[in-house]
Amino acid sequence: MRNRSQSAFRQLIFPNGLLVIIGTVALAFAPIPAEFHQSAKLLCMAILAGCILLAPRLHSLRGFMAAASLACYLAFIQFALADVAVNRCAAALVACNFALLLLVEDVFFDWQAVTWWLGFMAVQWTSFTALSRWETAMFSTIAGKHLDLSFASIGPLELIFALSLTLLLCRFIYSPDAVGAGLAWALVPLSMTLRDRGIPEAYIAVSGLAVAIAVIERSHWIAYHDELTGLPGRRAFNEALAGLGAVYGIAIVDVDHFKKFNDTFGHETGDQVLRKVAALLSKVGGGGSAYRCGGEEFALLFPESTLEDCKYYAEEMRRSIEEDVFVARGPSRSTREREERRTTGARGRHPSRVETSVTVSIGVSEPANSYQDVYEVIAAADKALYNAKHLGRNRVEVFSPRQARKASLARAAANRAPSAKN
Repeated sequence: MRNRSQSAFRQLIFPNGLLVIIGTVALAFAPIPAEFHQSAKLLCMAILAGCILLAPRLHSLRGFMAAASLACYLAFIQFALADVAVNRCAAALVACNFALLLLVEDVFFDWQAVTWWLGFMAVQWTSFTALSRWETAMFSTIAGKHLDLSFASIGPLELIFALSLTLLLCRFIYSPDAVGAGLAWALVPLSMTLRDRGIPEAYIAVSGLAVAIAVIERSHWIAYHDELTGLPGRRAFNEALAGLGAVYGIAIVDVDHFKKFNDTFGHETGDQVLRKVAALLSKVGGGGSAYRCGGEEFALLFPESTLEDCKYYAEEMRRSIEEDVFVARGPSRSTREREERRTTGARGRHPSRVETSVTVSIGVSEPANSYQDVYEVIAAADKALYNAKHLGRNRVEVFSPRQARKASLARAAANRAPSAKN
């Protein structure tokens, strides 16, 4: 849990957080000179256009919709020629749209959803523009109102921004993701348009840049993480191997009887097992990191750790997985026949709640010397994992290249002994 919290905090702060804070402070205290206003507007248009083109390519639905909302706001302040109060209300409308994006699942890019969103925004901004022409006094009243609290004076527009930001942050805390963090940070410079400090196009540009970086960060996360478990995947594992020093340990983890879970309860339950094991492995101590290498196989890397330390923390993981009770789904999900099942045989009926335990076998290894190839160490860990499976599963076994060399020499000596007697 601590590793996950640290990762979420880093995702929230870097790089988007630092970029937005620096950009917003710079614009607030060092406004853009008048002669550069047109350049700032062109830059804003370029950033938003780039974000709108980038989001479909990187399959970020929420990123596309957020950039489209900012583009509508930019078009409104450029062409509607409304007064300051109306422009402030328009900024609050964008904040509301960002909050509405919490209802959108960013699993894949859906052009049908994009069509609905663009239609909704067309109606929304057309209505807002028409209303701003007929009811200008109403917007001035809304923008000018303030609620005096014991600790501050806040207007309805500031309250909308605060509520939208709170909702986005709560969603990020519940389910951290790069786009969620980007949307939250994008509201910060956008809120500065309520203060009349500098030109609004510059703040919109910073917001658009925050969304664009969030889309890129999301794509990077997908490339380096396993979608099912959320753990770093094979690509991240290979990069971590390249960065290891002379002293380290590697543990290969395999779920015991995983095929039995799939055949008995169905593949959805098998996925639950993998998520459960991954969640526990992510809490590994000793400075270790967990990776999903494929199927039911995981890896633990322990930089700057001895073999004994690696074995201790691997045993700690094995015990925590064994002691954590797993509740399998009942017959409503596991016994009905479905076309996508990979097994076609008849399944027996199971109780609605089946409490069972999941166990893992772990093989641990370390390099024999500083020149040892890391893939030889992985092969030794695989050998140790094979020994753990052969000895009954649900155990941790150790096998280092040094042991392999000794075993090889012992076998060679045993083979030479009969020849010497002859």
